[in-house]
Amino acid sequence: MLHTSLIVLHASFAVAGFVFGCLVMATLPESPRSARFVSYYALIIAAMVCLIAVVALDWSTLAVAKRIAFGILSVLAVYLVVRAEQARRSLVHRRPGWRTAFLGHVGFVLISLFDGFCIVAAIDLRLPPWVIVVVAVLGVAVGIWVIRRLVRRELTREAASA
Repeated sequence: MLHTSLIVLHASFAVAGFVFGCLVMATLPESPRSARFVSYYALIIAAMVCLIAVVALDWSTLAVAKRIAFGILSVLAVYLVVRAEQARRSLVHRRPGWRTAFLGHVGFVLISLFDGFCIVAAIDLRLPPWVIVVVAVLGVAVGIWVIRRLVRRELTREAASA
């Protein structure tokens, strides 16, 4: 029961965090206290805490290969929290170029979440492993393309206002 609850919470927080992250990327907040940013930040942390809790809960029952995979996934979860914190710091300090740094940090988290959604969906649909790999690579490629467009838009705005 706890396992299922943590999985549902993780997925719910991750989807909501993704939505708020997209909103934050569409219109950059001017403050780390922005309601959209605070929601994004809290949801990402909550999603990653739930993921790590599930892995810790299941650790003793996992085979070696799954321990390796879920261990790596847990490290990625910690890194996503680090990137969310770096986004927050870029909002706090607002050094020159903070907007593009912010987009990079939030964008990395969103690409990771999007890729996770794609991979989980492909696995749940019982697609062949090669299709899952293609889906994962396409998820990253599409995410990078979107983030690059947003960064270019922001650089154009900065140049116009200078």
